[in-house]
Amino acid sequence: MLLVIFGVFGSTELKAQKGYEYLIPTLETAKTFTVQVFEAMPYEGYTFQPSDEVRTFGEQAYHIAYSLEWYNANLGGSQVDWAPGDEARLNKQELVKYITSQFDAFIETVKSAEESGEFTVGIMSALQHNSHHRGQMVAYLRNNGIAPPAYQ
Repeated sequence: MLLVIFGVFGSTELKAQKGYEYLIPTLETAKTFTVQVFEAMPYEGYTFQPSDEVRTFGEQAYHIAYSLEWYNANLGGSQVDWAPGDEARLNKQELVKYITSQFDAFIETVKSAEESGEFTVGIMSALQHNSHHRGQMVAYLRNNGIAPPAYQ
């Protein structure tokens, strides 16, 4: 597998691309997998909370979507304070729409950006944050006897 990855990253096709075009497939995969996790939980499962100390499934979903909105604004040049508000205010359908629109906006911001170390750190931070909370949501699915979508 390392040879395959090295071969992909070492290809002349990738070197010919400008900006962050090489990251777009990775971002699209993160979007698809995240939406699938949101969709896997039944509507009534959005209030599931494994313990009082953690967010409900719906609050986790909101947190992921809001964080992408926040990263997108900050990476796009706006200094935006963290102010998510009530994380329980949206239902499943609204959250699926919200995460889809925020990933689309994030991907467009990345596509139009000039490559820089600081911007790359921002992209990686957003993806790490998304993966962390999506992983928690996978555990919520399993706690409810739901097989999570296959990792992509």
